[in-house]
Amino acid sequence: MRSNSARDILLAYAIETAAPNEALPSAARCEAITQDTLHAIGNPNTRGGSASREQFLGFVEQRAQRIIQASQLPQEVRTVWQHTPGIARWVPLAVLVGALLIGFCMHRFTDPHRVDLLAPSLLGIVLWNFVVYLWMFGSWLRSLLRGGREAPVTLQSAHSGASAAPPDATGWRSKLRARLPMPGGSGLRKMVLSFERNWWQISRRSRHAQWLLWLHLGAAMMAAGALASLWVTGLTNEYQVGWESTFLSATTVHHFLNTLFAPVQWLFGMAPWSLAEIQALQGWQSSHAPSPAALAGSAGALTATDIGERWVVSYTALLGMLVIAPRLVFALWQAARVWWLGRHVQLPLAQPYFQRLQRDFGGLAITLHVLPYSFEVSDKRRDALKHHVAAHYGAGAHVVIEPALAYGAKLPSAAAVAGEGADTAAVLLINMAATPETEIHGELLQTARERWGSGAAIWLWTQDFAERNTGAPRRVQERRELWGEFVRAAGLVPTWVPDSAEPLASQSTPS
Repeated sequence: MRSNSARDILLAYAIETAAPNEALPSAARCEAITQDTLHAIGNPNTRGGSASREQFLGFVEQRAQRIIQASQLPQEVRTVWQHTPGIARWVPLAVLVGALLIGFCMHRFTDPHRVDLLAPSLLGIVLWNFVVYLWMFGSWLRSLLRGGREAPVTLQSAHSGASAAPPDATGWRSKLRARLPMPGGSGLRKMVLSFERNWWQISRRSRHAQWLLWLHLGAAMMAAGALASLWVTGLTNEYQVGWESTFLSATTVHHFLNTLFAPVQWLFGMAPWSLAEIQALQGWQSSHAPSPAALAGSAGALTATDIGERWVVSYTALLGMLVIAPRLVFALWQAARVWWLGRHVQLPLAQPYFQRLQRDFGGLAITLHVLPYSFEVSDKRRDALKHHVAAHYGAGAHVVIEPALAYGAKLPSAAAVAGEGADTAAVLLINMAATPETEIHGELLQTARERWGSGAAIWLWTQDFAERNTGAPRRVQERRELWGEFVRAAGLVPTWVPDSAEPLASQSTPS
């Protein structure tokens, strides 16, 4: 899912979980939008595979867009929603230019006129990057051992308040508060803060990859700045060639340099440093003066100028191989991750909010034909039935109330009630206020089992009997047990409507 689609869904989530506000649609309006969206997209063609997941996300996105359209959001809120927070435009340029200048100044200030075989600035860049590579490798191994598991994202509802912010969110929260002129206790203000906090959590992988992208580019620019200083200084100044150390011997420096430059020597076919050259360069001399080995007439000995040029070329190749090229590759990889993550935002679909929408989406293709037995379904009863269906089958389920059967009438076939479609089901609705009779109700249930199977939907209407016996809860419980045993004796499973956990018909569900 693309990032702009995910932001629409998160804003709709913030709207639905915010405190009641005249600018926001009510819960009943959101429920109606859910059903309108389900009816608009039509029946899904597949179930259970990747296609159905894509269809579900498409439904959630369309529903979110409709909820946002139904909201009377101030322009300040719409501006926050439409402008994705991220790194300021000047930050990447500052990182690159700053890293270039730091690298240039490091060599300029530490070794301004020397070709130091043990240059601290250049060696520091190489060793630091080597440590970073080891840390990256360790992080990769740790992620493999953890199986790629990450801390689950938990969306915060707007109504619960936005005080519990993640540690890294204080900066954008203060900026966001400055951009919102609404009062601190405003419900819309809390809604926007919750929206941005949730987006901050959802987009943390993309944001992390973005920072790594610029850090890798900054490391490459630092090395490039050091090399630029090295070459520019050599064009306008005469280098002094050599090395010095209180604790390192010429043999130790010889082994260290050949180990350090081994990749360059192998790739470009350069000859290793000889021990005689290292011994001859201990101390400092002009790069235009002959080296001590040359003055002694050693065969094949290099001049000091040759050694200086070789040193500059060797360090350029070394930083290019070990720092600039790998860092550019890592930056390219992170740029690809930023692009991919921006188009594959992962929402916490296991949370109750999305599970409820999944249930609504799953009920899209279900049409329940309710067949009342020996009692009429009033508007109040119809509303309670629709609420029960929405709660258990999903908001997209259709409810068709069939004409009531007369007392003692025969049960019609399933095809006569619900048709032959796979996405339809017949429901027998019996009023619990009636006393179960073997000759009448027993035969009715037996016929339902024969024609509709053992999974036939048998609903027992509890509201009338419960309202007439509000002062005798034990009697209501006894009647429920009596009907439950009676239905189970027929090999069927009873369903109580409305359920004890549901409100009665005081809540209406739009059709």
